[in-house]
Amino acid sequence: MVDNAPNSILLSLRRIIQDFSSKNSFEEAIATFVEEIRTSTDVDCCSLYLLDARRTYLRLAATDGLSKSSIGKANLRVGEGLVGLVAQKQELINLADAPSHPNFKFLPDVGEDEFLSFLGVPVINQGELLGVLVIQSREDRQFDEQEESFLITLSAQIASTVSLNRNKLYQENSSTRFKGQVGTGGIAIAQAAVWKPPVTFNNLQIMYTDERTIQSELFHQTIFQLQTEMDKKVLSMRENSQSRAESGYIHGYGSLLDDSELIDEVDRAILDQGYVAASAIKVVVQSRLERDQKILSKDKMRDLIDFAHILIYRLTHIYSSNDEIQQNEILVVRTLPAATVADLPRDKVEGFICVDSATSSHTAILAQDLGIPAVIGVQLSLDEIDGHTVIIDGQNAEVIVDPSPSVIDEYNQLISQGQERQDLFESEKKEKGISIDGRRITIQLNAGLNHEAKDLTDETDGIGLYRTEIAFMLNSSLPTEEQQIGWYSNLLSQFKGRPVCMRTLDVGGDKGLPYLPIEEQNPALGWRGIRVCIDQPDILKTQLRAMMYAHMEHGNLEVMVPMIARLEEVLIVKRLLNEAISEVEQENNTIISRPRFGVMIEIPCLAYVLDDIAQEVDFFSIGSNDLIQYLFAVDRNNPKVSKFFDPFNPAAVRCLKYLVDKSKILKKPLSICGELAGSSLGSLLLMSLGFEHLSMNYSQMARVKYIVRHTNISELIKVGTQALTLSNSDQIKALYEDFARVNGLSRVIELSDNIRS
Repeated sequence: MVDNAPNSILLSLRRIIQDFSSKNSFEEAIATFVEEIRTSTDVDCCSLYLLDARRTYLRLAATDGLSKSSIGKANLRVGEGLVGLVAQKQELINLADAPSHPNFKFLPDVGEDEFLSFLGVPVINQGELLGVLVIQSREDRQFDEQEESFLITLSAQIASTVSLNRNKLYQENSSTRFKGQVGTGGIAIAQAAVWKPPVTFNNLQIMYTDERTIQSELFHQTIFQLQTEMDKKVLSMRENSQSRAESGYIHGYGSLLDDSELIDEVDRAILDQGYVAASAIKVVVQSRLERDQKILSKDKMRDLIDFAHILIYRLTHIYSSNDEIQQNEILVVRTLPAATVADLPRDKVEGFICVDSATSSHTAILAQDLGIPAVIGVQLSLDEIDGHTVIIDGQNAEVIVDPSPSVIDEYNQLISQGQERQDLFESEKKEKGISIDGRRITIQLNAGLNHEAKDLTDETDGIGLYRTEIAFMLNSSLPTEEQQIGWYSNLLSQFKGRPVCMRTLDVGGDKGLPYLPIEEQNPALGWRGIRVCIDQPDILKTQLRAMMYAHMEHGNLEVMVPMIARLEEVLIVKRLLNEAISEVEQENNTIISRPRFGVMIEIPCLAYVLDDIAQEVDFFSIGSNDLIQYLFAVDRNNPKVSKFFDPFNPAAVRCLKYLVDKSKILKKPLSICGELAGSSLGSLLLMSLGFEHLSMNYSQMARVKYIVRHTNISELIKVGTQALTLSNSDQIKALYEDFARVNGLSRVIELSDNIRS
């Protein structure tokens, strides 16, 4: 307690301020400062918390009474706990029984469990909040006005010095670089937010229930909800050309959701043995891990554990913990299931750090393709990083904790440079795709889910591929003709005057309908695409009729058929199309202009019958994903062989060139609508081979248009001619990288779309 004698108070103030000013370092000054306040006020603890540079966290900077090891590590958000409340209100708080206050937050690691009385005052300089000065006592008593005045005066006296020195305290003593094992994406700068789920696979307590039927229903409901959410995420990934993310997501969880043996085992554990659902999952998964440890790869074992985590999180109602994340934070976790990566709130999370190097490879794949800066396998302490400023450098797999202002400035410049390049693309996105030497390249949109998000009529030459199956996949039952007319009319009206190429229903393979189940050992080579529609002619006929009704009103439809392998298939579809046109004309007593009709070149055998097919169609369109997949007999979603999916392989390059030349001989327009068209090097490759019609997802259009408008295609064609003479993928790819470098496009090729500020 402060001696109430005025002279004594003044002497104490003068001595404390003099001692504070005389110290050689700021760290020593504030350490002495809190010690002398504690002695003068006869309290049990005095602490100084300073606001971080981003004004989000209050970090313990000095203390006499709390654990010294917590200095620089203990953090409270503004508004969190009593200290945070002082900062938020920027007002004094004086409590005799602090633990009873609703805002009280117990920090077990700092040793404050014995303190009852609390007096906190804000440290403010010229209207700017800098921190909070606190005294605490074990006594249950109210601090008096003299003590309040004493603390307020001291906080005001040191405010200017704190303002000048607080950042130096952290950058001198704790700025550290950590190297991770895996990095993805670009750069992110934000506060670290540690997430420790209260229940995990490892610490889940085994429990039993008398309500076995209810627990079983709860389990199946959770499986169904996860499957529904997964289907929507996979569609979204496909829409945005995130094939690797889609692959990792499907392989990591799709097979487990479809594992009837696993689901039956959990069900039996609930119904026969009386486990609650979450406990049954743990018991079954543990048993499987022990049983199959010799035959399961590390990734398969990790996927199984992650899958159990996801189900347990949902069943124990902690899955929404990510919703508690504040704006602009970097999530720090021990491990992160891939499904949780897909669920991260991108408007809040700038990136994530995984401490555990055993995190699934699918997590890294998802982060890379979703554009999330991340570093995995970093030796950080989860107990010491919460609230600290962190930089993630995904390209170099590096984490910088408590970076100095100069380092932050350096990384912000890198972010700005990336944004400047993106702004370059955006500045030309409404221009025509005309090259330096005056060649016109048609740039169209691949659509299916996101075509209504923006007014795209000034940015695209039309729709080169509309995936009609996506609307089918999001419907709970087979859509009626009326439903489909509404979908197609809406789309055609949005792109009035521009061609809209609709692909007929393309299901099977990795795209299933819940009301048309397709289960096969080898779906990629099975009942898919036009094969399904020919065997279900009523579905195709209804779709074609709906298309004709929409075309009758708007007149800008093109019809394209997927997965054609034989002339007979083309003839069957044409017959159904003619019937649909005739029926709609009769029903409406009108004449419909015939829509352009084409086929997709996806199955390599079609290349050998193009002369026959050309007599029945108006155009060809290459689906590069499937064409290259079938050309090399590679499942591009299988991580074991996906490296062989290589569009720069000489066989792929020569195949693409053959198709371009053949279509010109046959005088049939040829477009390409796979992922290759939307990639930087891929678009250069295609234009060098003579492609003039490219179709891609919206996120890729501005960049490709920029490349077109800054390329001399006559010179690029010479590169294509040279590429056809090479027999090595790396050599071919290097040709296009050199061309980009010489022509000032290297920064476009190297641009990471993952950089977020």
